[in-house]
Amino acid sequence: MAHMVDNCSRSARLGARRWGPRFQSACEQIAYPLSELPSDQGLLTRFTEHPVHEALASAAKLRPFVGISVA
Repeated sequence: MAHMVDNCSRSARLGARRWGPRFQSACEQIAYPLSELPSDQGLLTRFTEHPVHEALASAAKLRPFVGISVA
């Protein structure tokens, strides 16, 4: 993951390094705690059923294939 971030633009690198740990912490501590079910099941359900996921899936189908290889 660090290799991918290091090959991004300066602003993308700064954003990933600033917000990445916060997002990971929120996912681990709020959405998906390791020891139990998510603390707010309604919040998780609203997130997974949000219509933006359908829009993103449609947009992803339009994205051209790009073959990337790392030696």
